[in-house]
Amino acid sequence: MKKLIVILTFLSFLTSCNVTETIVFNEDGSGEFISSFDMGEMMAQMKAMGGDTEKKEKGKVMDTTMVFADMMEIYKDSIAALPEDKQATFEAIKDMYMTMKMDEDSGEMNMGIGMKFKSIEDLKGIQEKIKKAQSINQQADQVDMMKNQSPLGALEGGNDKVDYNMTANGFSRKTTVGEKSEEEIEELNSLFNDEADEMSKEFLKYFEASKYTIKLVFPKKIKSVSVEGAKISDDGKTVTYAASWMDYIKNPELLDVDVTFYE
Repeated sequence: MKKLIVILTFLSFLTSCNVTETIVFNEDGSGEFISSFDMGEMMAQMKAMGGDTEKKEKGKVMDTTMVFADMMEIYKDSIAALPEDKQATFEAIKDMYMTMKMDEDSGEMNMGIGMKFKSIEDLKGIQEKIKKAQSINQQADQVDMMKNQSPLGALEGGNDKVDYNMTANGFSRKTTVGEKSEEEIEELNSLFNDEADEMSKEFLKYFEASKYTIKLVFPKKIKSVSVEGAKISDDGKTVTYAASWMDYIKNPELLDVDVTFYE
C-alpha cells in the first residue's frame, strides 16, 4: 500500500493534475484543511498505454485513509532507526493524514493530504508540511534527482509561503513569494520560451489543462470576495475560485484572496 501511494504521489506531478485546496471552518474556529490531487486523467492515460480496452474483470476499488500518527506508532522502531532528518520529517507531519480513493471502472483516482486544526494558527507552514508528507518514501532522493534533471521542479512551485488569517469580519489568504536563484529564474523563463526543448514542451502539454482550485467553507455568510469570478454557494457560506496551473506557477499571488462576512 505504501509503495502504491508513493508511486501515485510522484506520478501526480508528471501528468495533467487538478489540485484543490479546501479549508472548512467551524463556529469555534477549528476546522479541516485538505489538499486534493485529482488524477483521473492519469488513470485514463495508463489505460490508453495498456492498449487493451476489452473488459475482462471488475476494476480495482480503493478508499483508504492513512493517519501519520498511527503509522508512526506502528512503525516506531523502524522510524527510530532512520537518520535524524527523516525522523524530524515524520515528527513535523504527525498531525496529518493521507487519503486515497480509486475506482478503475469509473475512472476515479484522487489523493488527498490533510489535517484537522484547532485554530487557524495551526495552518502556519501547512504548505511545507504537505511537501514533507509527499517526501515520505524510500525513493525520495531519486525523485528529487529526477525533478532537478527535468522541467518538473520548475512546474511544482518554489519555496513560497502562504499565510491564512481569520477575524470576526473576514478571512485572507496571502502569499509571500520566495526568492529564486538566478538559475531557478533562468530555468523557469526557458521553460516558457518558444525555443524550449522537446522535453519541456511535453511537460507543458500535461500541465496546460490543469487548475489549482481554492474552496473555502465558513460558518458565516460571505459579503464580498476580492477574486473576480469567484463563485459563492446558494447558502452564501462557501466560495470557490481557480487559476490555471501555468498562471499560478508564473504568479502564485493569483490565489490570494480577501473575504468579508456579513455582521
